[in-house]
Amino acid sequence: MSSQNIYDNSTFFSAYGTLPRSQLGLPGAPEWPALQAMVLGDAAQSLQGHRVLDLGCGYGWFTRWARDSGAHVKGVDISEKMISRARESEANSNSSTGEIKYEVADIESITFKGEREGYDLVYSSLTLHYIEDLSRLYREIHTALRKGGKFVFSVEHPICSAPVNPGPDWKSIQGEGQEHKIWPLNGYSDEGWRVTSWLGVDGVRKYHRTVETYVQLLLKNGFALTGFRDWAPSLEDVAEHPEWKDERHRPYFLLISAEAT
Repeated sequence: MSSQNIYDNSTFFSAYGTLPRSQLGLPGAPEWPALQAMVLGDAAQSLQGHRVLDLGCGYGWFTRWARDSGAHVKGVDISEKMISRARESEANSNSSTGEIKYEVADIESITFKGEREGYDLVYSSLTLHYIEDLSRLYREIHTALRKGGKFVFSVEHPICSAPVNPGPDWKSIQGEGQEHKIWPLNGYSDEGWRVTSWLGVDGVRKYHRTVETYVQLLLKNGFALTGFRDWAPSLEDVAEHPEWKDERHRPYFLLISAEAT
């Protein structure tokens, strides 16, 4: 199946721009502190002079953060609208550290064979759940990384992506004289495409796979697992954002870090 470039749909792109993570950048992504810790490691290592690849870079928020941290960064996205927005933001920045290069490319078919130098870090935020042949992409990322290089990524948690008929949405049940919210989970073990309506657009495709598959494919393609998070808001997060309280009933993101062996 050919890759879907939903972000170049004008309706979708406009609606995506209203999300907190679109407007605020990394501070608007509640999972960012956990991802940042995976990127920097326990010793909060510097990215100074590192070569970094951002797959599915979107507006370029992480790309610019890595550049501002002293890295030489390449941001890749299938969406011309996303890359155009990233370049506009870069043109308006005043940073004199590191360097950035942006490129429009389909991650489903991207290849890194022939790259002269290995990357120190490959990063991807909420992109790999759009990829059908994940094993092939893992192999390419392993090729792109130097030995010991890091691969850090987030995806929509498979518990969220799994449901089919009924669609993925909260349900209410009555118990002990009060209403409770539950997440209707079905189809978890049946991997494949899920088609949903999102941000006012029908036919948005995401590829559901289990947590086991995400991890086992990493191990089979030359990676060692170094970090793993079933991310859900903490109690402190909910105290600050009471509207997130239902999100503690199930993990919202899957965060993984690995090392190229």
